[in-house]
Amino acid sequence: MNRKELIRAISDNSSITLIEAQRFLDVFEEIVRTTLASGGEISLVGFGRFHRKKRSARIGRNPHTGEQMAIEATYLPAFSPGKGLKETLNPAAGS
Repeated sequence: MNRKELIRAISDNSSITLIEAQRFLDVFEEIVRTTLASGGEISLVGFGRFHRKKRSARIGRNPHTGEQMAIEATYLPAFSPGKGLKETLNPAAGS
């Protein structure tokens, strides 16, 4: 499912227009971005948790020259599925 299909699904499964569904998705994305950027996390019980993971600094190699180079520590967005989402995907495992 791509972004346009998701917006259509939100609109079709609720009583809002396509424009309102698009605005909802835009606002949700912005909230996730700003929350993660400030070091926070978003937990939706039963669905999952949006958080950030720290990738440690390390030594890498330039693929063209083979020269070693320092790679700085960075943060990556991450999603951990909740119990409800896992059980939806694997119904027998929840029994």
